[in-house]
Amino acid sequence: MLSSWKEIAQFFGKGVRTVQRWEKTLDLPIHRPPGAPSNVVLAKESDLEEWMNRGVVGAHMRADQAVENAFDSIEKAIRELPHDAAQREERLAMMRQRMEELRHALEQAERGSNGQIAA
Repeated sequence: MLSSWKEIAQFFGKGVRTVQRWEKTLDLPIHRPPGAPSNVVLAKESDLEEWMNRGVVGAHMRADQAVENAFDSIEKAIRELPHDAAQREERLAMMRQRMEELRHALEQAERGSNGQIAA
């Protein structure tokens, strides 16, 4: 159980203001105990994971991971380019494919967000 805005923000790897905005605009599942001060918040990690995986934020996070993975593999491929021309062409083709996957992931994230959030 997460018991502060700071913990919730850390769970997502975002800032406190971002997750507070998500509560207001994207129905982030936050619970406030009855009778507690308004700044007391609780959130179940399982609820947050479910929310993240079904919505816009999940699409962005998946796209972020795809981008990171693509850049890692492209960087590795560049470092390891062989001197042999045929092998180099094969590696460059693989890099083009990864860049296409990256472009596709970015397009999916853009379509999923419709400008609703700034992650």
